[in-house]
This record gives sequence, C-alpha cells and structure tokens, in this order.
Amino acid sequence: MVSCSFSKLVILLLTTGAICCRCCVGQGGGEEGTSVDCIQSERRALLAITSNVSSNGLSGEGFSSWTGNDCCRWTGVTCDNATGHITGLDLYFSYLVGQIPESLGNGLAHLVSLNLSNNNITGRIPESLGKLVRLQEVRLSDNHISGQIPETIGNLPNLRVLHLEGNSITGRIPRTLGDMCNLTELDLSHNKIDGELTDLLDGLSSCAQGTPLSSLNVQGNNLSGSIPTRLGKLSQIQNLYLSSNSFQGDINETHFSNLTNLYLLNISSNSLKVMLSSDWIPPFTNVFYIDMSYCHLAAFPNWIRNQTTLRFLYLSSVGLSGNLPVWFSDLELAAVFLDSNNLTGPLPQLGSIISWINLSNNSFVGPIPLSVNHESSLYFLLLSHNKLNGRVPSSFCNLTALEVLDLSDNNLTGEFPNCSNSSPNNLLYLHLNNNKLSGRFPSFLRNCGMLTTLDMGQNRFSGEIPTWVGSSFEFLSILRLSSNSFTGAIPVIADHALLRVLDLSSNSLSGEVPSSLRNLTSVIVRANTGNLFAYDGYLESILITTKGTTIEYTTSVLSYVASIDLSNNDLSGEIPIELTDLLGLNFLNLSRNHITGKIPEKIGSLTQLESLDLSWNSLTGEIPSGISELHFLSHLNLSYNNLSGRIPTGTQLSTLNDSSIYAGNGGLCGMPLPRCRDVSSEAPSDAGDKENGDKIEKIFQIISIILGFVVGFWAYVGTIFMKQNLRVALFRSIDRSSDWIYVQLALKYGRLKFKWQRT
Repeated sequence: MVSCSFSKLVILLLTTGAICCRCCVGQGGGEEGTSVDCIQSERRALLAITSNVSSNGLSGEGFSSWTGNDCCRWTGVTCDNATGHITGLDLYFSYLVGQIPESLGNGLAHLVSLNLSNNNITGRIPESLGKLVRLQEVRLSDNHISGQIPETIGNLPNLRVLHLEGNSITGRIPRTLGDMCNLTELDLSHNKIDGELTDLLDGLSSCAQGTPLSSLNVQGNNLSGSIPTRLGKLSQIQNLYLSSNSFQGDINETHFSNLTNLYLLNISSNSLKVMLSSDWIPPFTNVFYIDMSYCHLAAFPNWIRNQTTLRFLYLSSVGLSGNLPVWFSDLELAAVFLDSNNLTGPLPQLGSIISWINLSNNSFVGPIPLSVNHESSLYFLLLSHNKLNGRVPSSFCNLTALEVLDLSDNNLTGEFPNCSNSSPNNLLYLHLNNNKLSGRFPSFLRNCGMLTTLDMGQNRFSGEIPTWVGSSFEFLSILRLSSNSFTGAIPVIADHALLRVLDLSSNSLSGEVPSSLRNLTSVIVRANTGNLFAYDGYLESILITTKGTTIEYTTSVLSYVASIDLSNNDLSGEIPIELTDLLGLNFLNLSRNHITGKIPEKIGSLTQLESLDLSWNSLTGEIPSGISELHFLSHLNLSYNNLSGRIPTGTQLSTLNDSSIYAGNGGLCGMPLPRCRDVSSEAPSDAGDKENGDKIEKIFQIISIILGFVVGFWAYVGTIFMKQNLRVALFRSIDRSSDWIYVQLALKYGRLKFKWQRT
C-alpha cells in the first residue's frame, strides 16, 4: 500500500520552482546603500505584531533583530528602496507562537507579500487583512489557524496567491473568493472546510477576462455535493486537486471541456463516477500525473493511450476488470498503481523508466515477466495477492535499486534466486509469505543491512536459520519465518534496538529458548518506537497470530506491537528468566513445544502482556501468583502441562473464567476448576505432607478395626458351635427376633397405607 504522502511528495517536486521564487522574497530588505529609512508608523505596526506573537527561535532569530529605527534592516522585512514603505513580511519557519493581531491591517497599507507559513500561529485570520488592498501573496500555511476564512479577503483585488493549507480552518469557502479574478494559485487543502464548490466556480468562471487560475487545491477537506461542470471553463488550470473529500455524482466530458493546459489531475478518494466515453479525446495533451483512485470507472480509460507525457498513473480500487489493453505496455510510466481491482491475464511488460509498480490485490496469472530488469530505476515492486506462478526470475538480482518487494499470497514455486554476482542490497521490505517457495535461507540477504521487514512465512524453506540472521540486520523490526521447515537451533540474537515482532512458529526448530531474546531492547521499553514502518509513503502490514486468531496489523499500530511467537516447534529446556525483562512485550506464545520446568516467578513483571500461551508443554509446579497482576491480559492458555496447586486469584484472572485455560493439568484446583480440598492457610508443601500423613493413619485405623472384628466374630461363633445348649438358645433367639421384626414392619405398613387412602 502507498499513502497519499507519496502524492504530496510528487506535488512538492512539481512546485519546487514556485517555492524557490517565494523564498527569495524578503530576507531583510535593508541592503547597504539604502537611502530611505522605513516609515515610523509602519515600524510601530510591526512592533505591535510582537505583542501578540513571540518567537522561540533555536538560534535567537525571529524578532531578535527587530531593534533600531530602520525596520528595513530587520529580519524578514522588505522595503521599497524608493519610498521606504514596507512591501514584504516573510517570517516563514521562524518558530512564531501566538495569534495574528487585528492591527495588522491598520498600519501596513503598502504590504504586497505576507508569509507566516510553517509556524505555530493559532486563532483566526483577522478581518482587517482585507484592508491591505495591495496584497498580491498571502501564505499562512502549516500553522494551527482555526475559524472561518473572513469574507473581507475578497476585498483584495490584486491577490494572486492564497495559501492556507495545513490548518484547522472550518466553515464554507467565502463567496467573495469567486470574485478574485486575478488569483493564479488557491490552496485550501488539508483543513476542515465544508460546503460545496458551486459559489467559487460560478464566480471564477464568470470573470470578464477569464480567470488566470492555474492551481486549485482543496484536497483533504469535508467538501460535498457534485462537482460543477463550470470546472471545465477554467482554461488556465494546470494543477487540479480535489481528492479526499465527499464529492458525489458523475464526472463527464463537460468537466474537462476547456482544460487544455491540464498537467496534474487528482480526484481520488471521493464517491465520483468517471463516465467518459471510450472514444473520448481529451482537450489536454501534456498531462503528467493522473490519480482517480477510489472513484469508480466504468471501463479502462482508453483516452490515456495518447497521453505521451503521462508518467504517474493511479487507478487503485476503481472497479476495473478484465485484461489490460495491449497498448498499455507502450506507456512510458514512472509509476503505475492499479492495485485492488479485478484485473486478470498476464502481467504487463512495463517501460524502462518505471520506478514504482503496484499491481497487488488483483487476479493476474502467469509468471513474473523476465523483462522486469530495470537495474537503476525500480524502487517499488508490489505484486501481492494475485495468482502468479512459476519461479522468481533470476533478473530479480539485477534490481539493485529495489527497496520494497512484495510477492506475498501467490503460487510462486522453486528456490529464490541466489544472487551471487549482484543483488538488491538496498532492500528495506521483503515479503515472500504465503507462496510455495523452497530451498535454503537466501544468502544474499546477509548484505541487506538496511532491511526493516523480512517475512518468509507460509512457504517450504528448509535447513538451518543462518547464525548471521541474529546479528546482521541492525534496522530489522519484523522477522517472520513461520510455517516453514527450518531446523536447528534459534540463532543467538544480538543487540536489536528495533526488532519488535519475532515469529518463528510452526517449524522444526530445536534446542532451548535463547536467553539472548533479552537483547530485544525495543521490547524492554513500554512506549512505541515511532513510525518505523512507513518509508516514502509505503504502508507496512503483517499477520500476527495472537489471542487464538490471526490479525493483520498495519503501519498505524505496528509501532505499538511487540510479539514473540516460537510455538509449534521442538524446543526444550526451561523458559529463560531473561524473558521477564521484556517489559513492553504484548504477545508471548511458546505453546506446543517440549518446554519443562516452572513458569518464571517474575512473569508478573510483563505488565503489558495481553496474550500468553504456554499450552501443550511439560511445565510443572504451581502457577505464579504474579500472573494475576497482568492487568492487560485478555487471553491465557496454560492447558495440557503438568501444573499443580491452587490457581491464583485476582481481578484480571477472574475475568478469564474459562476452565479450558487450565485443561489437562490434573493437579490444579480452584476457580474456575473444582475447589481445592485443603482450605487451610498452610504452605502448599506442608499441607501436602500433612495430607499424606493423615491418609496413612486412616489406613492403619481401618485395618485395625477389620482385624478386631474378624477375631471377635470367629471367637464368639466358634464357642457357640462347640456347645449344643448355646447353639439351640441362639437359634431360638434369632427366630423370636425375626417374628418381632416382621410384626413391627406389618404394623408400620398398615398405618402408612391408611394415611395414603385418606389423602
């Protein structure tokens, strides 16, 4: 995935010339030899600004030079050499804090250029700005300005450039902006402006001499409604940015009818339907950049075929289906993004200048073209989630500039190229997961010292994990080798300041859980490690199995996740105590191994732990009481071990009232299992000894009673049978007793029967 930040990068490059020109204005206009000092009333107007705005410049700059009588020598002030009037105020990136005072419009009547961008200015745009009728340029971008754009800004008849982007401006676009027929650049992007474009475009399209507007940027707001067809009358428009709003409705040929100078078009991330006929011939011929992503296209735009200057094409998630047209390979594109459609057929063979390719999330079939051999230009190659098959071509080794490669979720087979002579040593992100790749661990990766993510999971790789894996990747943040056939021991982990996700599950790894996991220093801290997973607009994503399910984590949350998964291997030995030093660990899974010994007593120090799975091992002893102190724990599995004793109680464990957590541990008792028989407060070992002693004593008592009964019984019976008179008396006594018992039972039965009949 690639975010809109990449588009901003391109925009920045395209407008570099304009920025450079702007920066040349106003860097202290009072040159040596200036014969006229500044006007004192204007000097006082400047000083009034400092009462509302302060500067905390790192080097004591900003207002620190605003001393002396000649304000034309002050930093950021430009004067007319002939009259001494202040014509320019440029305090761009001057660490200004505060609000623009209302007095600004009262004493600087000759001001032509105002630049306060890239500061920390808050509050509203003052109404008095509309009094500075000579203003030609106003740049207040990248501050924290709020409120609405004042209607009085329409009183500036000479205004050519208005940049208010990157603030928190709300409300509608003032109707008076449509009356400014000299505007060439209008940038209101990345604010919170709502309403529609109707008034603005109605006004601009009605200018008597036509509008010279060449750049209109309203992207990243809350604008809605349909896009007026009057847009097609802005014949001088070169750069048109309408993306990331809530526009609806159709876009048809009328919207582009007179846009003969169009160079850059971005209407992405709206609910627009682009309804252009297949035989439409656009009026523009020099378009360089087109982005219609996340709109809806009825069919692949054939009109692109004749745009020979087109270099950047973004049609992500627009509903395209079927094969790409044959002529598509003839385009000399630098970037092509056709991801998240339903395109089929073979991959296109793209031109030699291509640098960014994203064809992921489609249904492309067949092999990766061997012509992908752009040795010095290709940086991004994203082909994931298709139906590609065959081997990874050996020409991959020639992509020495490659930084991002994602071939995941395909049907690729065979060994990965060895790359013995040349290799893409600049790789930052490598995703090979969920294919059928085989062979040994790719040796060329040892030279990829900048690698950030390595995901080779769900393949058929085999052999040992090289020892250098634990020490070669200084910037590695994600290492995922799960569901392969790797054998041998886990390599010793060197000091990894950034590694936060380690997944070696479902292999045939043996040996002990390495104590060197303590060297995952980024997991020792609890805080996030910053935006590690975004580079030049590329958005990282990774699958992590936790809490009994597999979840996809993306850039926005990956910096907050710390996970270790060594499950389903042949690991043995005890859980290293060093693991309990990883205070920032969120997920720990050591299940389905042969781990022995006790659960570390210090397990309670892992206070950020959300999921703990130690099931299907050979752990013994009691569950440490500290486990009840894991307040974020929402998934626990200790089943099928040899644990014994009382289950600890605590607030968090009481929420995990599931007996399956402890299944297969015959020696455990207490909630949610049956209650423990011994409720005394004795220590468990003492209670066990006492219980065993009591059992032995009871056994001896029972044996004594039985022996006494047997001896006494036979002594009595033997005497009776030896003497006749005693034997006769005994039998008579038995007969009398039997008769008496029979009579008593008969009477009892009669009474009960009488009661039943009455009821």
